[in-house]
Amino acid sequence: MMLEKINQTLSTIIDPDMQIDIVNLGLIYNIEVTKTTCMITMTMPTRSCQYGESIVSKIKKAIEDLDGITTCNINLVWDPIWTKDKMSKLARLSLGV
Repeated sequence: MMLEKINQTLSTIIDPDMQIDIVNLGLIYNIEVTKTTCMITMTMPTRSCQYGESIVSKIKKAIEDLDGITTCNINLVWDPIWTKDKMSKLARLSLGV
């Protein structure tokens, strides 16, 4: 139930470059909840993503605003590297790829 709520919340966060939410872009690799702490393992489309800090801040605020979560930690990884193959069918259709 909590993972579903977290996923729904993450799907409201839009990547400003691509105008698609971070879930459909395939940027979220893993979500773990332990008591009141959420750990999100994710990546960015590129290492030089100019909106990286902003996206991470939005994620932390949105998740920590959920009832039952007091802390959200982000584990930003570069392996496996993000590719367009990680996007959902909806995201690919929206971007025409």
